[in-house]
Amino acid sequence: MPHLRFDETVSGWVIFSPSRSRRPHSRSFADPVADTTEHNHCPFCPGNEKLTPPEIYAERPNGRGWQVRVIPNKFPALRIEEDRQRVVDGFGNQWMGGCGAHEVLIESPEHSVFLPYQPIDQIERVLRTAQSRYNDLMRDQRFQTVIVFKNHGVSAGTSLAHPHWQLIATPVVPRLLRLKHFEAAEYFDRTGRCLYCVIAKRELDAQERMVTANKEFVAFCPYAAHVPFETWILPRKHQSSFGQAEPDKLAALASLLKDVLLRLTAGLDNPDYNLTIDTAPRGDEEKSYFLWHLRILPRLSEPAGFEMGSGMSINTVLPEESAKFLREVDLPA
Repeated sequence: MPHLRFDETVSGWVIFSPSRSRRPHSRSFADPVADTTEHNHCPFCPGNEKLTPPEIYAERPNGRGWQVRVIPNKFPALRIEEDRQRVVDGFGNQWMGGCGAHEVLIESPEHSVFLPYQPIDQIERVLRTAQSRYNDLMRDQRFQTVIVFKNHGVSAGTSLAHPHWQLIATPVVPRLLRLKHFEAAEYFDRTGRCLYCVIAKRELDAQERMVTANKEFVAFCPYAAHVPFETWILPRKHQSSFGQAEPDKLAALASLLKDVLLRLTAGLDNPDYNLTIDTAPRGDEEKSYFLWHLRILPRLSEPAGFEMGSGMSINTVLPEESAKFLREVDLPA
């Protein structure tokens, strides 16, 4: 069964989930437009629903086939049935049950059409579903946060090629997120302002690292980007929690996300990437210190010994150069 162990050396928890080692690993990523092959054995394709656990949610407009579908992960990192009780063994080691939830959001019935090639209303449908599932999971008082993320490509951790997102609800706030929230709260205590709102305004004023923007959201390469072409998308209006984002603003987010991903896909030849939604944890949804946002992290390089040993990133591309390159990409019609 999954469980968590506390690492006293960094004051953070580690998830142990042996069943994850049984995941399938597909290494075929077809061309997003040219591939029209019928995928009879893909568990995420229409007609193969029996190959997945029973669905949690689906959208079937006009009673027809589903457009998005949410299912439990067949190989979950954490399980809703587990207990979150904390235990200290006879040697002083602390562990807790692997209580949580792990869901898969299948973003489209189309096996080989990646997210930037989907129409804006389909991307909006995906974001709306992710928000709905986030809010539903956070109704469980055992969960402290929900990590919403998308892996694209083998080096980003994808085990099935059919485009999908994942949500993992955790009984603790992961160490890195706790650190980000702490720093943002400290900044708010010193200045009375939200750090991320300040950063967004700074980038809008400077323009040097801006990629694109619309009335509701801005996209830029952050000043201290950890990886080449790292891109953030932030709302212009302050909101701490992704769960509180106004539904009528999700179309604008879908439009900007499509724009950014098209630039990355066309300019960098469909790179592998990770996408995450960072949001305030339980209890801080109404506080003003944090601004929810998306981070897109292309996998153009692999961390080596120095990065693993120090925890410090080495970025080979200045964010100013990354942003300029992405601004100048010729987008497909």
